[in-house]
Amino acid sequence: MNAKGGKKGNIMASAGFRVGNRLPYTGDDVFQEPSPYTVEQTSWEYIPFMTFDNGLLTSLYRITNNSPTVGALITSQVNYSIGNGFVAVPSWKNEPLAIVGRQNEDIEINIDDATALNNYIKKVNGQNQSLLEVLEDVFRELYSFGNCFLELTKTRGSLKMRVLSTYLCRPKAAPDGELYPTHVGVSTKWQERYSQTSDVLDYPLFPNFENIKGIQRSIMHIKFNSPNNYYWGRPDWLGAKVWAENEYRIAKFNQSQFENGFTPSAIITAYGAANNEEAAELVRDMEDHFTGTGNERKMFIQVLRDKESAPDVDILTDEREGNFLDLAALCRSEIITAKRFYASLAGIETAGKLGSNQQIRSEFDILYHNNIRPVVCKVMKYINQAIDVAAEQMGKNFDSIDLDLLKATPVSFLGDVDVEKILTINEQREVAGKERLESDGDRLLTTTKSNANTNTNTTF
Repeated sequence: MNAKGGKKGNIMASAGFRVGNRLPYTGDDVFQEPSPYTVEQTSWEYIPFMTFDNGLLTSLYRITNNSPTVGALITSQVNYSIGNGFVAVPSWKNEPLAIVGRQNEDIEINIDDATALNNYIKKVNGQNQSLLEVLEDVFRELYSFGNCFLELTKTRGSLKMRVLSTYLCRPKAAPDGELYPTHVGVSTKWQERYSQTSDVLDYPLFPNFENIKGIQRSIMHIKFNSPNNYYWGRPDWLGAKVWAENEYRIAKFNQSQFENGFTPSAIITAYGAANNEEAAELVRDMEDHFTGTGNERKMFIQVLRDKESAPDVDILTDEREGNFLDLAALCRSEIITAKRFYASLAGIETAGKLGSNQQIRSEFDILYHNNIRPVVCKVMKYINQAIDVAAEQMGKNFDSIDLDLLKATPVSFLGDVDVEKILTINEQREVAGKERLESDGDRLLTTTKSNANTNTNTTF
């Protein structure tokens, strides 16, 4: 119909539309926590993770357990962050300005303080965890959900610390007129119930401690900050959430195909005058001769009275397999991009690149300083502040000492070093599981060769 209601040629009806008037995302794709105004206008006292239920948190939890790429990258991030364990450094090295730190270079670490700190970090909670094991939990929560809640409990002569599940914690709504929360509510019921609950323990945010059930408690909320977020952090891979979901959905689809999705390879329809018994006999005969081990790729010979009695054979194919392979590769690539990883460090071969130890070391160095090290510095800042409280509980003073984590190297330099130039004969024999030589074993093999060459030259 035209604008005046009349016919326009052979077109019975038409309508115009504006391209781009629909948003490319839905409400489920917008990950943002309730605004301060919304929080003030509702009766919610504790703020769930970015939504008013556990939907997003549960989704991330399932992805980290079912997406091979996400799970592997998180494990790598945790291992790279832990590195080679603790190292004690003078606190002046962590001063923001180097010029200030250099003024205190003469301050050395007291060995008694280092010994007391060493004994403390061997066991820091009632679960018999060392501080390094607690840090492993910290990094895993942080890289998985962008948030980590570290509980601190003052006891007689010590400070206990442990990581609480993100499911158990919700920041409490900020006081009127303020943007940031001062407490975190802890409840075991929030994992099962999405509504408000009265069974909540309000932990003050560090450095404040409050008496809760007769014990001085505090909580550290370590998070990846995000614009316009006041209560929660944001995981670094949230932008690849859809890709991660597709990755494990492909696996679930293939599993269902094996279990429930029988697809015949061909349908054969035979024509002719036959009763039920003769038709059943034909089916059994075809099954015996063309199915089972050893019956593949046989010839099918038929003798007919006329062409009209020829059977129809329809070959069935499933063209989705190739698309799924491309989609799976794309999912891995997008997840790696969101995690700011290199394909080689994620264990994926890159076409056209042979790779080398030097290439992997260079890529890891970039990854570590741009991705891992900033997170390590953020976490260790909180840990050293907690250790200062632990020192007060023990009657010590750790002002001159800080803990740091040693950088790990995925590929060492040992493969590029000639062991004959740095290891003695006996040291090489020990590596090989052989007994030490009683004489001439504590010398470099290259020295022996050099002497032998010298003697040979002298002889000539």
